Amino acid sequence: MTAGWPHDFALGIRLAVGGGRTSWARLALGTVGIGLAAALLLLFASVGNVMAGMNARVDAGLTNTTVINGVSPTQYLSDDTTFRGVPLTGAYLHGTGPNSPVPPGIGALPGGGEVVLSPALADLLRSDDGAALRKRFPQQIVGTIGMPGLRGPADLAFYVGAGPLPTTGADATAALDVYSFGAPPDQRATDPTLLVVTAIGGVALLIPILIFVTVSSRIAGAQRDRRLAALRLAGAGDRQVRRIAAAESLVSSATGLVLGTLVFLGLRQLAPHFELLGWSFFTADVVPDPVLTALIVLVVPVLAVGTALFALRRVIIEPLGVVREARPIRRRLWWRVGPIALGLVLLLAVPPGRGVATEWWIAIVVVGATSLMLGVPAIMPWLLERIVDRIRGGAPSWQLAIRRLQLDSGTPARVVAGVAVVLASAVTMQLMLASTANRDDLPTVASGADWVDVYSTAAAAGQVTSDLAKVPAAKRVDQVQQIDVVGAKYQHAVSIASCATITRALPVPRCADGDGFLVDTVGATDPARPGDTWQLTDKHKGTEKFAYTVPNLTSVTRPIQVPPGPYIGDGVVLTPAAAATLTLPADRQALTYVLTDAAQADADDQIATGLAGLTWRVYVTLSGSAAVRAGQDTFVVVRGALLTASLFTLLLAGISMLVLALEQIRERRRPLAMLAAAGVPRATLARSLLWQTAVPVVLAVVVAVGTGIGLAGLVVRMAGMTLRIDWPTIGAFAGATVVLVLLVTALTLPTLRGVTHLSALRTE
Repeated sequence: MTAGWPHDFALGIRLAVGGGRTSWARLALGTVGIGLAAALLLLFASVGNVMAGMNARVDAGLTNTTVINGVSPTQYLSDDTTFRGVPLTGAYLHGTGPNSPVPPGIGALPGGGEVVLSPALADLLRSDDGAALRKRFPQQIVGTIGMPGLRGPADLAFYVGAGPLPTTGADATAALDVYSFGAPPDQRATDPTLLVVTAIGGVALLIPILIFVTVSSRIAGAQRDRRLAALRLAGAGDRQVRRIAAAESLVSSATGLVLGTLVFLGLRQLAPHFELLGWSFFTADVVPDPVLTALIVLVVPVLAVGTALFALRRVIIEPLGVVREARPIRRRLWWRVGPIALGLVLLLAVPPGRGVATEWWIAIVVVGATSLMLGVPAIMPWLLERIVDRIRGGAPSWQLAIRRLQLDSGTPARVVAGVAVVLASAVTMQLMLASTANRDDLPTVASGADWVDVYSTAAAAGQVTSDLAKVPAAKRVDQVQQIDVVGAKYQHAVSIASCATITRALPVPRCADGDGFLVDTVGATDPARPGDTWQLTDKHKGTEKFAYTVPNLTSVTRPIQVPPGPYIGDGVVLTPAAAATLTLPADRQALTYVLTDAAQADADDQIATGLAGLTWRVYVTLSGSAAVRAGQDTFVVVRGALLTASLFTLLLAGISMLVLALEQIRERRRPLAMLAAAGVPRATLARSLLWQTAVPVVLAVVVAVGTGIGLAGLVVRMAGMTLRIDWPTIGAFAGATVVLVLLVTALTLPTLRGVTHLSALRTE
């Protein structure tokens, strides 16, 4: 028996690679299927190293303002901006001494009138597309930012050299005194909802890949069974044929791993040319974790062999044929609902809002959600079997498809189970993130607002309005200068604006230059009162300036909801003539609201270019745009990355459907050829293939949407939030699935046309 093992395995390998065109086609399909899955698994195994490398470089560029004796600080003024919606990150730098710290990625601080650019930004400026951007960088280019100073190769980054950056007076800036670079990152707690979404997304994206491996391992199962029956006729025993089947599966898994490795290495080289949600990747970062790589190398063959042997459990391979133990056995339901029941019990066991953000809460949610996700592929074959068994009648193409599904509903159900898992996880993640956005007032989409905000120093405020008058895209300009109050329980300020701006921002009955107003929002808990003494603060340094007594002015109450446009804070609002009679801090910051021409797509770029001559004295940002507040970037990245990964995995599920459809056409080539010879139009056969793919997929979409909404509702309930259903996104995913079905059917038509020729009826 021991001597027979090597012989059986050798025979299985010979049958896999030396059985002629049929064996080669079967091996090629299995290799492609497993190879694609292995490549994706290796990419997933590289995510940890990619994120670690990116985070390490980001951390290395963080500023540290802790005073270090003997070190002359570097003045650092952030100047992040955008160009055609793409973010540009940069800063103005000024060294105060010979040992001033230098940001990573550059050898020395640029001098006044000099700039250092990232390679991607330098290429953009040299291109025709960057012609409009060159005006923003009139400085002399003296160097390139290296890899240590970039998050990714496509980053558009810059460092501009500047003279001394004032921190007091009318030209005061928010420049930091930086004593070193590489401060530890902020230890902010991550939203538990985002942690749960990330964990669920990771599990849900892996399930379809593993399903794809099992489906690829069962390609040409009927032909394999007939070949094993021939071996029984030649004298092989039952255990021998199973070892031979295992060896055949090992061959396809081994070649699949080799192909997957080659595909991964090829994709790895393309990493610098690939962008995801504005993120790009260095080739050196795309390295799979060694432990996960070893696990992939072990799991893929074990899964392939186990699937092949599991498929033979109800097959009696006799010398004169292959006999199933009975007519297709009706699938049992009890064990399939087990994962679903376990998930429901776990998710319903925790009262709403109890224990949120604790480790056990996150563990229960992740385990419960994973259990529900695993229940989807388990229940799909049973559901499809019950549904197609009850369908009768219809057009000939419909009857051909339904009859085929009645004879073999397991394989299509297993394939579309991957689609169902992807859709269910995508729906769950989107609804959870939408509910989080609704709770925290986070942006779900870019607002496309027609307003641009320009922050400037008080000394440059007049020049800002003068320069904006020359910009065609600037339809209206409103400027507000503001001095904040120190220590106020409720946010108060002393604001200065023209009457035109005041009447647009506040419900004042009338306004003339020289007037003043006392503004409070409806329901204010700490309204401003005449006679109160305020301490006015330096806008940038936060030091007290002097006491200010609130005068008796016209009271104005505004609604809570503020329309888009110029905003004036609660407190004292003065017209320029009224402010001229007072002594107020000179280092206040001016905020200019610019209403742009919606017909001009590059309005914000025009404004930034028009103000480029003011350099560090201005900062341009979109009002209500896709740019997010502090703490929201994680939300946006997680949402985009998981939904993008869902689309990629959905594409993999489509490839698995295509592989299955091609294999079934090849396996049924003689019946299809006979139908065509008997007069059945090819269009009818093509429609039958469409229905044969569409019926399981439609069922998968229904199950996925129901599971996704239910799972999201349970998790949102546990977090004490309100479920917000994003039907447009759900419809988009369902539409993408329908397009996938049509595409798969279209790609099978050439193969169908080939097998329905009369020559396909020949035999040797």
